Amino acid sequence: MSLTASRSAAVALTSAALICLPALAIPAAAGADAPACNPAVTTHSVAGGSIEWGFKQSFRSYFQTGAQGTWTLSDGVTFKGAERGADGRFAWPISEGAVTGKNAATASGDGSVHFGGHGGALDTTLSNPTVEITGTTGVLKLDYEGNELNMTPGAPSVPVSGTQVVAATFTLPNDSNFRTGGRVTVTSTPSTIGNDFVPAFGSYPAGSQLDPVTVVLDITPPCNGADENDDDNGSIFGSLGNLFNFGS
Repeated sequence: MSLTASRSAAVALTSAALICLPALAIPAAAGADAPACNPAVTTHSVAGGSIEWGFKQSFRSYFQTGAQGTWTLSDGVTFKGAERGADGRFAWPISEGAVTGKNAATASGDGSVHFGGHGGALDTTLSNPTVEITGTTGVLKLDYEGNELNMTPGAPSVPVSGTQVVAATFTLPNDSNFRTGGRVTVTSTPSTIGNDFVPAFGSYPAGSQLDPVTVVLDITPPCNGADENDDDNGSIFGSLGNLFNFGS
């Protein structure tokens, strides 16, 4: 058989093979605004997860007994671990977030935790947490609203509040790669109270050590995460080419 006839037969067989392939096997032309699928350059989104913090274990241990207090959780906030234990923490569901670099991410949560105790002298609500992580350092921001803690009988209530103040600064043991996609969980060493958060409870001065911060991020890239040049269909055409010795 001549080379021309051989190539004609190969083309005919290849066409027949392609007709038999599922429709999804044939790559569609990418739109002009289609995102690149290289994980090193794409911007990933945070689709869910949680921001978890117990404030301070010694406070939680005292709160329900010495302060005769109760806490109330709302809008999806849950409590994990032992209420008075080292693993106890409030968990706010994440509503939005983004990966801003390989080792950097931000996330915000919804819901609130209300603390009431000491016959009303302690009245504080924490809500709307935000975490910002860069490398091994991070901050936890919160809204707070309540009354200045004053144990003097009959003392008038003095309102205190703050919006997205730094409640705690924290350090992570290692850098985390937030461009891997899927679920990424990081837990800090014990955190440190932020100066502007001191009035929220009034019992812990600047520099006080607080509980670790745990952040659970469900990370989803804007595309399938494969490199834009890594196309399974290429192997199909390559196999067919080898079979019929295209280009020989």
